[in-house]
Amino acid sequence: MDNSTSVPLVTTEQPPLLDHSEMPQDHLKMNHKMPMPEETIIYGQTAETSSMILSCLVVVLLCFVMKAARWARMKREETRTSSRSSARDGRITSRHLPDVILHCLQLTCSYLLMLVFMRCDVCLCAATVAGEVIARLFFASYLPIVSLKKISFNDTQ
Repeated sequence: MDNSTSVPLVTTEQPPLLDHSEMPQDHLKMNHKMPMPEETIIYGQTAETSSMILSCLVVVLLCFVMKAARWARMKREETRTSSRSSARDGRITSRHLPDVILHCLQLTCSYLLMLVFMRCDVCLCAATVAGEVIARLFFASYLPIVSLKKISFNDTQ
């Protein structure tokens, strides 16, 4: 047995890039090299304490923006139902534009907060929960909305 032709079992060399240049050109037109990219995180690696504190403050601010959009939508709904002049005729009018913008803002903030929480960073998760709780307490304490959706069976007066 000749040892010069045997293949070593363990190598320390990097495997070559996948080269598809030898494939036929009519096979899905795949003539490119495919290096594997490194994983990138949206927020990057926060090594400094100051950048983590700033990130947490931005998350708390985002919670307040989301609660403010929700509060504004509820306030508009309250004024619309208290005036009882909102006829539902199935048309889209310019009155709907603020509601759509507020809903878009609230939904965007909600999804961004979900992505922050899914990052599984303990500080950012704690900032998300604390921001939601503090914003809820603030809007419930200082800007309450009295629900006027009480059902009255005696509307004939």
